[in-house]
Amino acid sequence: MKLLKIMIITILLAAFTGCGADKKTGAAEVLSGMESYTASAEVTYISNRGQNIYETVQYAKKDGRYRIETLKPEQYAGTALVYDGKMVWQTDGANDKIKVTSNSPERSLLLLFDFWENHQKSMEDAVVSTASKKGVPYSVLSADIPGENRSFCTEKLWFDEEKGVPVKLVVYNADNAEKIVVNFTDFKYNETIDESVFLPMGEKEE
Repeated sequence: MKLLKIMIITILLAAFTGCGADKKTGAAEVLSGMESYTASAEVTYISNRGQNIYETVQYAKKDGRYRIETLKPEQYAGTALVYDGKMVWQTDGANDKIKVTSNSPERSLLLLFDFWENHQKSMEDAVVSTASKKGVPYSVLSADIPGENRSFCTEKLWFDEEKGVPVKLVVYNADNAEKIVVNFTDFKYNETIDESVFLPMGEKEE
């Protein structure tokens, strides 16, 4: 009887501990398990002439489709780049015009799916390190960027292990200088995204 009581208490403690535990999800688990995501993204382009900063919203799916909407600066507000799986469309929210544009490699570097693919391909050389800012633990993942473009050679992703979200993506040139910095907020993954988000809306511009 005493043994039975001990077993029952042990099972109950385990159950309560399991229910109350704060389950944290690491970088590899989140990125490898992503089917889709949405996020606000502040994008900074850096050149020898200075910096250009854009406030954007990203919608992306694992199959490669994406939508990047610009919120600021004001002169670009309402514009979007939409890849529907076949072509990249540029939409102009001001006059409801759309046109086909080139699929710039620079543009894909803004997206988490592309980073994760590059990281996986760089596994032998990729570095996963840890960092801490104000007591918050971060994982820092690195990747090599394919191609011969010296402006975009490597990239690093900072992942907040406490919140289980990516927070910053940095693209470096051959001299290890920052070229693109993407700061993520409001990151959500594997939530339903309406299919219309990945369709160009508007009158085709000839």
